[in-house]
Amino acid sequence: MKNIINTFLLVFAAAALTLTSCAKGALDTEPTSQVAESTIFSSTDNALRAINGIHRLMHEGGASGTTTGYYGQGGYSTFCLHLAFMSDDVVWTYENVMYKFSAQWTHHWNLTHNYNDLNYYWKFFYRVINNANKILYYIDDKENCPGDDSSRNFVKGQALAYRAFALFQLTQTWGERYYPDKAGNNAQLGAIIRTEPSKESTKARSTVEECYTQMLTDINDAITCLESTKEVKKNKTHIDQWVAKGMKARILLTMGKWAEAAAVADDVVKNSGAKLQADTYTCGPFKNQMSDMSNTEWLWAQGHSDDATQHGTLRSWHNFISNNSASYNRNSPRAINSLLYKTIPDTDVRKNNWVENPFTRKKGNVKNNTAYDGITLWVPTGSARICPWMSQKWLINDDGVQNTYFDVPYMRLPEMMMIAAEGYAKSNTDVSRAQQLVYDLGHFRDPSYTMPTETGDALVEKIMWQRRVELWAEAGLRWFDLKRLNVACDRGPKPREGYNQGGTANGWKTSMTKMPTNLDPEASNYNMYGEQFPGEAARYIPANSLKWQWLLPYNEIDSNPLAKQNPTE
Repeated sequence: MKNIINTFLLVFAAAALTLTSCAKGALDTEPTSQVAESTIFSSTDNALRAINGIHRLMHEGGASGTTTGYYGQGGYSTFCLHLAFMSDDVVWTYENVMYKFSAQWTHHWNLTHNYNDLNYYWKFFYRVINNANKILYYIDDKENCPGDDSSRNFVKGQALAYRAFALFQLTQTWGERYYPDKAGNNAQLGAIIRTEPSKESTKARSTVEECYTQMLTDINDAITCLESTKEVKKNKTHIDQWVAKGMKARILLTMGKWAEAAAVADDVVKNSGAKLQADTYTCGPFKNQMSDMSNTEWLWAQGHSDDATQHGTLRSWHNFISNNSASYNRNSPRAINSLLYKTIPDTDVRKNNWVENPFTRKKGNVKNNTAYDGITLWVPTGSARICPWMSQKWLINDDGVQNTYFDVPYMRLPEMMMIAAEGYAKSNTDVSRAQQLVYDLGHFRDPSYTMPTETGDALVEKIMWQRRVELWAEAGLRWFDLKRLNVACDRGPKPREGYNQGGTANGWKTSMTKMPTNLDPEASNYNMYGEQFPGEAARYIPANSLKWQWLLPYNEIDSNPLAKQNPTE
């Protein structure tokens, strides 16, 4: 941890000037990598630029936050891609080096992997924490960091929220799940709690209980600060009280504090001003509304950036899951688990997110069309592959240029609706409200959807179905759902004897021109494409598998002897 603790990434505070319309000021007078902390925190206005630096850090690539480095490491959104490809609902189709190890459930246990993802993501979240800690260290010093209380609370609230957010990601990923029946006594190992910009490199991991206690302290303080500020965030890359409450709802849900999670999430639903948008899954002339933060459903997002640190690289959400012309989209289109797809009614607009039989459709280019017509298949220019059940969820303009960048959702209103519904249903505190929330989302997407009458587990099952379909591949949510609920990652049964087993030898070729025949209606499409590289070992990961905990990177173990490694047997 030495490099993490010793280095406050001043470069981001200075570079954040590119995110604002401020005139040249003090931060411009020194090299961006050597800006004095006294300069950065000489006022609350300058401290806000440090917050902008964390916003930028969220999508900054490179193993050390520089413009160089492995292009699968692009900050929070690429971390979410790893989790998406580890879930049961997202199917990796053809063999390609990027993220295939996630699909195989091997990268997070490989301490010597060439790309060192473990070290990058562990370090990434602690960089967020250390930047937040540095801001929190200075922001209450009114003598040396003058400014009005409103501005101070705006900065402080966002820093606290980021610290809670990063610790939440670390604890969920590297720690064991939180057991609600052990509330107050989850003594299993979580992450390392760091609340000061300390230079101390050796510190033991805290318990999961201690980590969640710290998260709740931080997020509650963040909400208090953000509710008391008069400042209004300029765009959805920033954090306001509603984003902070959304974070709190996620934390409470993971802890199994159902009634509390429901109340907080429902506050966001009722009062944040976010609204469901009719054309969320409709393609416009340049992109659909799943790639545009102007969507009224979005609460928090990664914004489109023209920054040179992204362009010319593959460190982008859309380069791995959309229809842009990056090589990975051309060669390995993403697909939905076919068994989940088959449960979606034809009347549900979300079914347009995926194409079961792409071979009956005309190939199209989004930029050259004015509207999604339900028939055209939007594929990358020069695409060598299309495949059954392929994704169309994140459509963007595709003019043959790789590495085009658009907005990425971090948090949307439908998630808050389903957190509230799940919380009310499981706590049995307001079942009618839970039913209403399920109906509000379900009917908005599907006019034939009727008000649910179920209660208990049957109602929860409907809620979880809405989460799976609505939030497919978003923010790592499905993988976290499986872990928090102690449910296996089950990618569906393989074909029975006598049915098409998949693979190139059985018609699932690189250049397919028609749907494969003799498909088993009970089997999923997992491990059916190309040379079936994901393998059978990752078809089913039991809920009690040790593999639900990522291993601590060797860099941490080497430099911090107090950090205990997760068990592997």
